[in-house]
Amino acid sequence: MQVFLSRALLFLAFVSLTTLTLAQAEGVDTTSSGYQIGYEIGSWLPFIILFTLALMVIIRSFRLSQKKGPQ
Repeated sequence: MQVFLSRALLFLAFVSLTTLTLAQAEGVDTTSSGYQIGYEIGSWLPFIILFTLALMVIIRSFRLSQKKGPQ
């Protein structure tokens, strides 16, 4: 019974913190320059990461083929 009570209190604390956090998130200023810069970086970041990974794979395969030589 005591375990159930402690878990219930923990759950209620989590719910109250979550609602407070969501209430504060509603006041985001999307017109600020910091937000706009972060939005631009965030929109391009996945493509930059994928391009970098593909480039690393191409360079590694090129180097491995140079090490082995013609067969």
